[in-house]
Amino acid sequence: MFAEGYIGIAGTIGVGKSTMTMRLAEALNFEPILEEVDGNPYLELFYKDMKSYGTMMQVWLLNHRFRQHREFVTRISLGKIRGVVQDRTIWEDTIFARMLNEHPDKIISDLDYNTYLDLFDNMVLRELVFPQLLIYLDCRPETAIERIKARGRGMESGVPLEYLRMLKRNYEQFIGEMEQAGVRILRIDWETYKPVSEVVRLVHEYSLKPSSFTKWVRPLRRIPNERPAPPEAPAKTQPKTEPVGGKAGV
Repeated sequence: MFAEGYIGIAGTIGVGKSTMTMRLAEALNFEPILEEVDGNPYLELFYKDMKSYGTMMQVWLLNHRFRQHREFVTRISLGKIRGVVQDRTIWEDTIFARMLNEHPDKIISDLDYNTYLDLFDNMVLRELVFPQLLIYLDCRPETAIERIKARGRGMESGVPLEYLRMLKRNYEQFIGEMEQAGVRILRIDWETYKPVSEVVRLVHEYSLKPSSFTKWVRPLRRIPNERPAPPEAPAKTQPKTEPVGGKAGV
């Protein structure tokens, strides 16, 4: 189902989601819901060593965004707020997990990816509340990396261009999946920033379009080609033996 007054802002790292979230929420008199980048204990570790921290960072993000999601959906349904504009919805979490699993280095293993998807299903699919409108800010990876450099977050300084290219490909796939599920998608070319008044006009225009929600299609599980190694059995110590007749040298 959809939550009226729930607008999501989607896009790759560095595209400008947080700024748009704040400006659009102010223009609509909605509440902005931002990612807690500074409160993520895994983010800096992840950028330094993706393979060691990829899975746990995705689990932390899922838990954090699920709590946010339940809180604001409840507040909207009770009429306590008019609506929200959210910087990256919970539905986008699967993009990063899938991308890290498909990475040539298997940053997230098949086994961990399947476990993550089971957790996602148990948490999110029970709620099944989609945004009334999902705004996709679209720009080239080269533009995104220039914006990352310009905002100067130290932990993001090592993000490679190829990572952003993979992320964009996965976002395109995700947007297609959301469209198939019946979510209204507002795609905006974000190579150059546009006035918030233009975005507000498009929001009102697209919110009136009919929606035909079907269902969310669960991402396919992987067939694990690896199994956790069994713990090594402690080496058996052989009892010391003495030569017949007593200790040597006696």
